[in-house]
Amino acid sequence: MPGGAPPSGAVKRQKRPKERKPKNRPKSVEVSGWLIKVPTWASMPLLVGTVAALLLAAGAFIGVSTLGGGCGSRMRLSIAADSGVAPALTELSRRFNEDDGNKVDGKCVEVTVNAAPSPSIAMAIGGDGPAVRLAADVYVPDSSLWLEPAARAAERNRIAVPKPAGSVATSPVVLVRPKNAASAGAALSWRSLQPGPGGSPYALRIVDPERDATGLAALIKVREAAGGGERSASGFASILDGGKDAVAPDVASGFAALAQAGNRTPVLAASEQALWKQARAGGAPITPVIPADGTMSLDYPLIVPAPGKAEAAGAFLRAIGTERGAAELAKVGLRAAGKPPARTVSAVTGVAPQVSGPSGATPGLAVQSLEMWRRMRLGTRMLTVIDVSGSMLEQVPGTGRTRMQITAGEVEHGMAMLSDGTEIGVWSFSTGMDGPRPYRELAPIAPLGQTTDGGTHRASVGQALGRIRAKPDGDTGLYDTVLAAYRKVKSGYRDDMINIALVLTDGRNDFAGGIDEQTLLAGLKREYDPSRPVQVVGLAFGPDVDMAALERIARSTGGAAYRINKPMEIRTLFQRSAAFKMCDDPANCPAAE
Repeated sequence: MPGGAPPSGAVKRQKRPKERKPKNRPKSVEVSGWLIKVPTWASMPLLVGTVAALLLAAGAFIGVSTLGGGCGSRMRLSIAADSGVAPALTELSRRFNEDDGNKVDGKCVEVTVNAAPSPSIAMAIGGDGPAVRLAADVYVPDSSLWLEPAARAAERNRIAVPKPAGSVATSPVVLVRPKNAASAGAALSWRSLQPGPGGSPYALRIVDPERDATGLAALIKVREAAGGGERSASGFASILDGGKDAVAPDVASGFAALAQAGNRTPVLAASEQALWKQARAGGAPITPVIPADGTMSLDYPLIVPAPGKAEAAGAFLRAIGTERGAAELAKVGLRAAGKPPARTVSAVTGVAPQVSGPSGATPGLAVQSLEMWRRMRLGTRMLTVIDVSGSMLEQVPGTGRTRMQITAGEVEHGMAMLSDGTEIGVWSFSTGMDGPRPYRELAPIAPLGQTTDGGTHRASVGQALGRIRAKPDGDTGLYDTVLAAYRKVKSGYRDDMINIALVLTDGRNDFAGGIDEQTLLAGLKREYDPSRPVQVVGLAFGPDVDMAALERIARSTGGAAYRINKPMEIRTLFQRSAAFKMCDDPANCPAAE
């Protein structure tokens, strides 16, 4: 014990002289993390055997860790996904990457997810230049509707757009109105948005369809609600005619517009996910309604253009389709594709758990609807050509006025509804109007708000219409006038406007000294320039109109022909002036690139 007496029997150790260290004193070496004392040279064979055994054991351990459950190499799978689904896919990819069992050809699949706007994704799929920065192995836009614009771009770039490998998630598109709206009891459907004899109690609001798939889906449903025939374009325009608040730049602005007071109850087309986010953010009380005539759903398609990555993408798609995947999608307000309803989502949004609706549309309808909307939103440059032949002196029953008087008056009233920036010109036509010409200029094409020494151009147009008179002995020089009007509009073409030759007539071409229909159609076909499109739009009234010929003329330029029962309806068409910009068969409209 320290400090105490030595134990019984202890012998005091004598101090020895210092000894020299032997040269073969054991040393220490490290082998695979183990510290081993090396014995004397006499024990070297044992050492070699021991070290060899440890090395073999270490090698065996390393082999198990790399070859048994680990990854000798990896296959990268990059995904560009819409920002609405990207957070869920990012979390799922993290779990997916941690599982060494996700292999393709012996390589572990490693997924990376980047968020991007769906319109940009569509252009990347189509191979457009500015979108090459979004190049990825897999794309997930928010809707299959974007694949039509993508296919158009792909056609230009001579590449193919693959079919979706599957759907990642869904979100139904619904109509949303303020919770305590005065019209809350009225039926709500896409058709109910179209003004009838008593008008519609609702004013539709959409998010910019060039930036948001819900806006594009709304355009398609509006086009379907407008029906077919010669009234389809005006019906489409009337539903979307909601003033300056009709189109919101983003969904937040769309919800804000619901608070705008007006004569009609505002209704917003929005996805359930947008409602989910709005509710969680504590937005104003709103009521979602599934339209009585059906709806569409965002379907988040998974597109795999990269060669050799289809199997890896399929493995990740299967992971998304699990219960864990459904739970992650519900955390961002989305329903899992092909799974039972996400009741945790519907409990927040108030949308019925079961909502059925197509994700796509009739082939071509998305691009056509978008084209109609684009044309509707552009300004107007229009040469109005009015028939003043002898038949215009006939009285309109029940009015005490001639066709000429009513037509001129209705055109003047209609033009009063157009903005000052609208460019308008006026011609009259019959036969022998200006020497051998069957037409005469009454007012040049100019902005209605343009001022001159004598006043505004709007006033000049009104004065010209007030002076217009029918020519008792005049025939109808229709074909020559149409060709001349087409050339006049084309000569001053403006690419920031829709350029139109509007022809109002109650008869058929009977100008003996003029061109025939075949010559006119051949001339229009030869002179039509898709990069500078000019439309001929016809308004026909009276029993003697050659409606078939007028329709052929209009269609040859991507225009439209309308039969009206009485000239008083002209004012209504001017009120819905967007109808002049769209043809009844949008497939024939010049395409905007």
